Amino acid sequence: MFEKRILNIYSVIIGIFFIISGIGKVIDTAAFSTLIYQYGLGYSMILSPLIVLIEILLGLFLILLINPKRYSLYSFILLVVFTISFAYAHFKNGINDCGCFGTLQHADMPPSLSFARNFILIIMSFVLWLKYPKERTETLKWKKNLVLSVMFISIFAAGFTFKTPFFFKSKKESHKFQNQNINNTELSKYIKTSADSTYLFFCFTYTCPHCWNSIENLRQFIKSKAVDSVMIFAAGENSDKLFFEKNFHPDFNIKELPAEKMDKLTDAYPTAFYVEHDTVKVIIQSVLPSPITFNKHYKSSNTK
Repeated sequence: MFEKRILNIYSVIIGIFFIISGIGKVIDTAAFSTLIYQYGLGYSMILSPLIVLIEILLGLFLILLINPKRYSLYSFILLVVFTISFAYAHFKNGINDCGCFGTLQHADMPPSLSFARNFILIIMSFVLWLKYPKERTETLKWKKNLVLSVMFISIFAAGFTFKTPFFFKSKKESHKFQNQNINNTELSKYIKTSADSTYLFFCFTYTCPHCWNSIENLRQFIKSKAVDSVMIFAAGENSDKLFFEKNFHPDFNIKELPAEKMDKLTDAYPTAFYVEHDTVKVIIQSVLPSPITFNKHYKSSNTK
């Protein structure tokens, strides 16, 4: 028989997970919506702000021990849905980044650990729902005020950081290099291309969280030879470079560019340019997808 004290600890642990997860995503809701698209879940990406807010609200209820029995059931259902979605994305589309903590998570966390963590949280949620005693207690006023205050800030933040993803944008808003011959762009200054080869140009900064979340997929492009050549450009201070090398151990060549030259290539990080037949066919100004996702959702619809 579980003591209520232990069950309360379970509730707080699960709540902390949801709070950190929600905060990591609300910092850049647009990036989270892009990840949902890369999962292969289509236009359900439009639900990303709602998902983020539900995570934060659920986390607050569990941490503050507001009806843990009811909200542990909701956490159980949500965790199962998240785990199934990530399993689908990982095994079908080759996605290794679960995106659980948004900008607060490095992309080099093995999928096996993500699955193990979710499995433990699912069990904890189930036990909490099953064992927690039914209670009828009035929620303290300070708890209500705290939940309302945090949710107000979260709603504002989610609305501020959620923007229409690039694949919903009109042609007028597309990047200036789109469908241009590479010789008519700044890219031609850094590599000589051949019409019968394909290229990926990846631009990033050492301090960009979304760039960090692209590194493993960038490695997949290189190792799988998804394109004939990969060119990587980076901007940042030497101290930032040391931090990046210490945490990500890059095993690929990086060409460093000063800010003024990088600004001529892109105004957003990360940005990937896919070049085929000497033409810039695809531009991704977001987290770089895996080669499998790229071929399915980007290349197939933009290189016909």
